[in-house]
Amino acid sequence: MRRALYRQLLTGIGLLTVLGFVAPQAFAGQDCECLGNGKRIKEGKIVCLQIGSSTRYLARCERNLNNTSWKKLSDGCPVAQISPWSGAAPPPG
Repeated sequence: MRRALYRQLLTGIGLLTVLGFVAPQAFAGQDCECLGNGKRIKEGKIVCLQIGSSTRYLARCERNLNNTSWKKLSDGCPVAQISPWSGAAPPPG
């Protein structure tokens, strides 16, 4: 009987030890971030990445196999332009 109790105790300690190492890894990355353009970007956010001096593309920060990575969404980045007529009266004629 003493031997069975000892075996159960060792099994319990072993199981708790394994769970202690596995649990933090399973829950790691709740606040995942990607690094892009010299800034930390939260998972799920979309940014225009500047690669080198001329390459730009739209990308989203995603998790892939418990690591963050960039997923390319499209070449180039959207650009906002203001019309010379915005906010003014329409041209005559």
